[in-house]
Amino acid sequence: YADQRHGLDNIVQRILGHEMIAYKDVTKDIEGDFSAVPIPKATEYAGEDAHVVLLLEKALELGVCNEGEGTNGLDKLHALYRDLEIPLIPILASMEMEGIGVDIAGLGVLSEDIGKRIQQLEDKIYAEAADPDDDTDDGKFNINSTKQLATILFDQRGLKPIKKTKTGRSTDAATLAKLAASGDKLSEYVMEYRELSKLKSTYIDRLPEHVAADGRIHTSFHQAGTVTGRLSSNAPNLQNIPIRSEEGRKIRHCFVARPGMRFLSADYSQIELRVLAHFCERGPLVEAFLSGDDIHRRTASEVFNVIPGLVTTDMRRAAKAINFGIVYGMSAFRLSNELNISRKMAQAYMDDYFDRYPQVLQFMKSSVASAKKNAFAETLYGRRRPVYGLDNKNWNERMAAERIAINTPVQGTAADLIKKAMIKVFHRLGQEMPNARLLLQVHDELVLEVPTEDLENARRLVVEEMEGVDELRVPLVVETGDGNTWDEAH
Repeated sequence: YADQRHGLDNIVQRILGHEMIAYKDVTKDIEGDFSAVPIPKATEYAGEDAHVVLLLEKALELGVCNEGEGTNGLDKLHALYRDLEIPLIPILASMEMEGIGVDIAGLGVLSEDIGKRIQQLEDKIYAEAADPDDDTDDGKFNINSTKQLATILFDQRGLKPIKKTKTGRSTDAATLAKLAASGDKLSEYVMEYRELSKLKSTYIDRLPEHVAADGRIHTSFHQAGTVTGRLSSNAPNLQNIPIRSEEGRKIRHCFVARPGMRFLSADYSQIELRVLAHFCERGPLVEAFLSGDDIHRRTASEVFNVIPGLVTTDMRRAAKAINFGIVYGMSAFRLSNELNISRKMAQAYMDDYFDRYPQVLQFMKSSVASAKKNAFAETLYGRRRPVYGLDNKNWNERMAAERIAINTPVQGTAADLIKKAMIKVFHRLGQEMPNARLLLQVHDELVLEVPTEDLENARRLVVEEMEGVDELRVPLVVETGDGNTWDEAH
């Protein structure tokens, strides 16, 4: 279905052709307060919810069974539902109930500090924007207005616009980064201002609002929130806190373990590249992971035709961008922006890469061909994602569809693997270490809270289960860390 809405009303209408009693109609005379709904009316409303879920379960399971029939009669899609998604439900419920501890006072201090830095940046921005030849110009403008910022950058300062959108000249992050790299201080200050303002408004000031009476934040996890099978979270979203910036790490520092406990973080190393190597079956990408090489250094050595010892930092950075970009179907145009090089040079890098890694190119071509034939992309474990537009005459839309066809088997398989690992880790902890708790899943990372005296045993247990979750053509590798805060553990 092209309709991706997962609300019960939407699904019932779509699958059963039934229009459900609307919540707004049940509560329209009492200002939305369900507790004031008369018992007979509330019973009818709640009873319908329970009844249609039973009907949906039968209809959807039958559909999954029929859709899942594949080669050798394997019902992979139904097995994914039965053996992965259903067993994951109580685990996610346990994680939501457990929550994670938060240092509210620490967030308050951080908010004050970031607020001061934002004010200092405002002053710098206005000073930079002011006309030095006009004593009456204080340089003040609405920093959050794209139109006003564009006027100052491109009209007053005479900078060359980099790209245009439907609403005018772009001042997005990529544009400001290029302008800042060319020496424009105003663009540099606005970039930092935006980053800090978003962190403050989205996380630092909002997280305390989600702290429950037990002093912990209980996020909600969603199994059907993404098209690739990855988990998502909200109220609050704990998966999007930046980890590379200093400020993002400061936010994570405010998540704290209970007294006598420590956080244990276990992170799959380069899991998507390892999945890509598995799909390649053979060749230098597989060999690199089997030999334990630094994959980015080896790629740089191959692409730039130098011995590994002569690979420079810039070469490795370029190789890393290519390696991860391939997983997402990156174009030469995107790579040129990523590395700030010409499109011609970016294309040459990619051509050299595919010359050295022909199995990757073959995987990409076969993924697109399979999606075109079946109208869906599929993970190693049978998860399917519809793919539209592979025959579209519009080049941009066709390329976007091809990226989905290439990315879904890789990212979706990685998502399936970590879900399988969560099930194994959770149940083994229950058997051997009941006081240890699984708290969070953030893409390739699991965060646990364990008694300090059990830390090393818990580490061995988690690594063993995560690395042994399945046998791919290349080894799965898990890196761990621990600490009293999430930042220390990561």
